[in-house]
Amino acid sequence: MFEARFKLKHNGCWTGGLVKFKSEFLTHITVSLTKDFVQDITEISLAKGEADAIKKYFDKSQIIAKWNVLEEIEKKLIVQVFTDTSGIKFKSVVHTILKNNCFASRKVFLKGGWEIWTIAAPEKGAIKNAIEAIKKLGALELLYVKKSTFDGFNLSDQQEMVLKYAVARGYYNWPRKISAQDLAKKLGFNKATLLEHLRKAEIKIMNREFGI
Repeated sequence: MFEARFKLKHNGCWTGGLVKFKSEFLTHITVSLTKDFVQDITEISLAKGEADAIKKYFDKSQIIAKWNVLEEIEKKLIVQVFTDTSGIKFKSVVHTILKNNCFASRKVFLKGGWEIWTIAAPEKGAIKNAIEAIKKLGALELLYVKKSTFDGFNLSDQQEMVLKYAVARGYYNWPRKISAQDLAKKLGFNKATLLEHLRKAEIKIMNREFGI
């Protein structure tokens, strides 16, 4: 399996106008799409006083066919957005990805007018073809292409074993049920090696979930 991550300023997409807001946007792209529509579930961590302005932005967008509020609390807004991709000037990223035998493997982060995508495919050639096609949709900055075990977090066997054992033994409880020293002794490691495995596993998980 191969994986690529890239930043895209998508020409004509409604995401481009979000740069004027201080709120943080995280989009979950669905693959329940049709030829002319894409459905997004977008989670918004609201900056103070921006909820109404964001709703007005969705209302005024010419390519958003419809949108619905799924959940709204003080600091969070979750919306369902249906984007009309039938126009000649606007081409869908997710359609382009699927057409080139790839799929979106992570959540799509929206930062400073950029969409941050991660895609995967069994063949490296499919990744290359998808990237070339997506370049036609806007400004693209390729962050990496790499081989991936695609186990969810790309943990090594040692990292996965140590992390699971630490969780099971209560290392991450508060207060902790076992110290790093005792955990290392039970696994036959010294403390420094144990902590190295845990830190590397934690970083991979945070990178996967938060796009760090």
